[in-house]
Amino acid sequence: MKSNNYHWRNEKIKIKDLYLWDENARFPDKYFNKTEKELIEYFISKKDFKIKELAEAVIKDLDLPQLEKIVVYNYDERLIVLEGNRRLIVYKLIIDPELTDDKKLKDFFRTLRLKNNITDDYVLESLVTQNKDQGLRYIDRKHLQSNNQVNWGDTERAHYNVRRGNAKKQELFKIALAKIIKSLNIPEQLKEQVLGYGYVTNFYRIIENKAAWKILGIEINSDGSLIIKDKNFNKKLEVIIVNVLKKHDFNGNKIDSRTLNKNEEIEKYIYSIKNDDFNKAEKEISKSKVTNLLGEETIQITKIDSIRSNPKSTTRIYLIPKTCVLNIKETKINNIYCELRNDLLLDDTNKAVPNAVGVLFRVFLEISIDFFLEKEGVILKNDIKLAGKITKISEHMENSKIATKKQLINIRKVAIAKTSLLSIDNFHDYVHSYKTQPSSSDLKLNWDNLQEFFEILWKYINKKLFSKIKA
Repeated sequence: MKSNNYHWRNEKIKIKDLYLWDENARFPDKYFNKTEKELIEYFISKKDFKIKELAEAVIKDLDLPQLEKIVVYNYDERLIVLEGNRRLIVYKLIIDPELTDDKKLKDFFRTLRLKNNITDDYVLESLVTQNKDQGLRYIDRKHLQSNNQVNWGDTERAHYNVRRGNAKKQELFKIALAKIIKSLNIPEQLKEQVLGYGYVTNFYRIIENKAAWKILGIEINSDGSLIIKDKNFNKKLEVIIVNVLKKHDFNGNKIDSRTLNKNEEIEKYIYSIKNDDFNKAEKEISKSKVTNLLGEETIQITKIDSIRSNPKSTTRIYLIPKTCVLNIKETKINNIYCELRNDLLLDDTNKAVPNAVGVLFRVFLEISIDFFLEKEGVILKNDIKLAGKITKISEHMENSKIATKKQLINIRKVAIAKTSLLSIDNFHDYVHSYKTQPSSSDLKLNWDNLQEFFEILWKYINKKLFSKIKA
């Protein structure tokens, strides 16, 4: 069957014939056209890239068939790896530890080298294309869309380890507890919610605690079955489920990772569950049932008493969401704000202009900071860069109690983070790099992370200007 596969061919390529891609998003612009050794040194200097961990995994599973092919761009008779650079570096270092000058790392790879017989002639299964855009589609799918995968939760990981025979006591407990939850006389939707993303961690934090085991009389047999001495265990479990989903107990005390981070706090919470709470849990579940026009019944317990808004969505078509209203009196800055909020598209059509938005976003960030510092009388040296301005405004806003340290975390990341999406290097690339193009989703995520900073900044400026006019 013919399809777009004419863009591709399957090959087994020797490691010695493969080249690292110097335009890989993990490399800053200054690494373009660097030598292989320089690219490798950059990679191994980043702890977040976990080169040693990957190398150990490669050696351990060397006997397994290659699961994921690397993606190779055949350009000017060079076989450049677009996807799989991290793996390629590991293989190259195992074959030749002299590629690094780091003595400890060199010794580490020499030791691994003794455990295998990989040579330069070792081959990797590869998908090869002469069309770079086709190759980049794989990058988009894996790194921007997470390969369309849905990660396993705690219960799913426990199920897997139990069925594989590798389960630890904690995982045996989770499976046994999940079975009890499934048997409870509460709506299935609640069972799925408390064992699903966003709630299961806090739920297990409570119920796995040693204090909870002691108070509730929980023991586990070698076969994974539970012995529970508390005759009201199931009822208390229902109370805990309702409290976790509502994020507070029936006395109004918060139930989250911050309030239940110590054994004594969990112990206090377990002891606080009384028989009266059993009826409260049943009533809470009952009043949370909602029937739609088709007569279908759903549970909305997680929305009750909630003061949090829905998470921001990158599906919007402009950088700035319509819910963000900044009152900017300075004409030019306000015009830029309006263009980013109302005019410049960031959707999936050909009319989207992410490069223009990226450039204007950086301009809006810098001139907003310049305007604020000028109005506050903060004098800067002429040669100070954007990162320095961000540091200066963060210090000033915190010291002047205009914003809290917590509210300034994200804007500070712009100045100091190197691998974060918010990194100053990314903002520079929006303007100065002729190769790097911002994605619409990354731009919107960056705005979402910095929106609170802009709101505080412009609210304060307006308040200050109004006070002067009033005076």
